[in-house]
Amino acid sequence: MDQYYVPTEIQLGRGALASLGALAARYGTRAMLVCGAGFARRSGLLERALDSLQHAGVAATVFDEVRGEANLGTVEAGIEAARRMGVEAVIGLGGGSAIDTAKAVAGAAPLPGSIWEYHGGRAIEAAGLPFIAVPTTSGTGAEVTKNAVLIDPRNDVKYSIRDDRWFARVALLDPETTLSMSPEVTAGTGSDALCQAIESYTSIGANAVTDALAYRAIEVIGANLTTAYSRPDDLDAREAMMVGSLMAGMAMASARLGGVHGMAHPLGSHYDIPHGVVCGLLLPYTMAYNLEYAATKYARIAAALGGDTRGMDEEKAAGAAVDAVRDLLRRVNIPEHLSAYGVKEEAFDGIIEESLPSGSLKHNPRPLGAEDVRRILEAAL
Repeated sequence: MDQYYVPTEIQLGRGALASLGALAARYGTRAMLVCGAGFARRSGLLERALDSLQHAGVAATVFDEVRGEANLGTVEAGIEAARRMGVEAVIGLGGGSAIDTAKAVAGAAPLPGSIWEYHGGRAIEAAGLPFIAVPTTSGTGAEVTKNAVLIDPRNDVKYSIRDDRWFARVALLDPETTLSMSPEVTAGTGSDALCQAIESYTSIGANAVTDALAYRAIEVIGANLTTAYSRPDDLDAREAMMVGSLMAGMAMASARLGGVHGMAHPLGSHYDIPHGVVCGLLLPYTMAYNLEYAATKYARIAAALGGDTRGMDEEKAAGAAVDAVRDLLRRVNIPEHLSAYGVKEEAFDGIIEESLPSGSLKHNPRPLGAEDVRRILEAAL
């Protein structure tokens, strides 16, 4: 029996950041705001968020220690600060790393033990603190998922902690917060959103609800990514990308993902490749490998991306989807080869070993064993 579950309240609109204080006040008068070390301040978003909280009578502690990808050490420091300050709610302001850090801080702060234990498999015993997600990129969909993707800095291994109680209470989406993104970040986060939409659409866990969300996400992202990249001030394109990323996140929250994300985590952590970039790089190669197992849906993806598939048989239309994705990613300058990041064939055994346990890999439409992963990596090298 299929299930779809995303319990997050979604507030979406231009200028929506001004309502953050009123939303946070639902949960108490002491909040922790988790963000990156520089961007939130430089862009003025942190100041605007704090002003809104202050006007609503919410005292905010700023935890701006997020640097790079979310990792257990930073989360543990955030948990200790949240406990010490007695905060009643946690707000994540930023990209996927800030939101995943905030999600994990909120989820684990009331629990006994440390985040290291839960990352190692200890069961989540109880609900966490209320959590509000304020994404400032259009890519990860973390504002509507129940998992926090975290790196163990001791061994660079990246795994998710997931629990139904870790969904955000509110996702506050204001496209104006994305106007400060550089073209490079726009391309990387947009590639991640596109990958998530395509992988959730073709996942073996997909259902009628996730299909509707993922397909529309593919259409919206395909039509707006290059505009957001080339015209960063185009608020219509920015809003469309935020909506597309949101829908992709809502789809993957139930459908899960696929082979790209299974391989992307070890590659990204070991070679310092931005997550969205490595997802975009691997996507056409993985799609090509999946063709005979997902031809019907790939043919639909070709049409969603604006291709004229009239008169084509299903196999040819499916191939057109791979070409369309590759062309779109080229237009936003996503690199096409892993060798550009120093990846060498002799590293494949380790990457494969880390990829195989991934739940994303297990949801790929084509079963992927060690040799299948190797063939995709060889093609992408």
